[in-house]
Formats: sequence, C-alpha cells, structure tokens
Amino acid sequence: MKNFIAFIIVFILGITALKAQSVAIGPQVGFIKSADADKATIMPGVALRINILGLGLEGSMYYKSEEFQNGAIKTKSYPINLTAMLSILPIVHAEAGIGWYNTQIDFTNLNSTYTSIRSETQSKAGYHFGAGIALPVGNLLLTGDIRYVFLDLSTAVNFKSNFSVLMVGAMFKL
Repeated sequence: MKNFIAFIIVFILGITALKAQSVAIGPQVGFIKSADADKATIMPGVALRINILGLGLEGSMYYKSEEFQNGAIKTKSYPINLTAMLSILPIVHAEAGIGWYNTQIDFTNLNSTYTSIRSETQSKAGYHFGAGIALPVGNLLLTGDIRYVFLDLSTAVNFKSNFSVLMVGAMFKL
C-alpha cells in the first residue's frame, strides 16, 4: 500500500513537472538607478525564458542610457544577459547570471579641467543576482524581477556604475 501511495505521489509530481515546462518571449522594461547616476532611467528590452522542472534560463537584451556628474558624462549601453533561475515556490524564483555590456562613454560635456579625456567604448562582463515572480495568465506570463548588477567600468573620471534594476514584463508562451 505504501508503494502504491508513493507511486501516485511521484506520478502526480511528474505530471505537474511536465506541465511546468514552458518557453516564453516578450518585452520587458527595467527601472534602473546606478550608484552615481544623476537620476533613475528606464531600460527597455526583450527576453526569452525557458523553464524545465523548476529550473529556468533567460536570455535578454536591453538598451540603457544614463547621465553622471550633472550630465557631464553620458553613457549608452547594450546589455546582453544570461540568467539562471531556480524556483523556490511555484511563482517565486531566485536568479543569478552574467552579462556582456557594450558601453559608450561620452565625456564631451566635461568642463575644461578634463579636456584631455576622450570618449570611449568599453566591452565588459558583469554579473547579477536577484529574485522574481512569474504569474501565468492563460498564454501570458507576467514577470517581475529585482536584480543588483555588478559592473565596475574603469574610466579616467571615477564613477560607480553598479546598479539595481526593477523589471516588469509580459511574455507570450510559445
């Protein structure tokens, strides 16, 4: 009898796990604030999520633009991220990942003290961790994530480029 009950439990969990598999793609928007940025900005993007048996993988690409030192330094970045997700509860997950950040840094608005500093482009790897939720609503997956990104850009004018981001999205299940 115990074996039969164990079999039924494993069978139900197996069916549930199989139904939990999904692939979704859709837009996301992040609200970011770098440590030394003048103000918070919006970071639009697109993401693809794959979930299998409580483990998820997300590939995403965004556009990020910020200003530092009262607009004297401007950055534009195109982050491409790969994030692993581990389900803690049915809709809650922990996440960690890496990203490649191609960042253009524009110093043209600096005062005359720094006229010798030239604008530059940097390609740098960063990493992030956070948590999120994914609410299935029919063929839609509503997402919300909070992440902290470690990205120490090295420039002649030191500014902190690490940032936190609150992201929301509406992804379509395929």
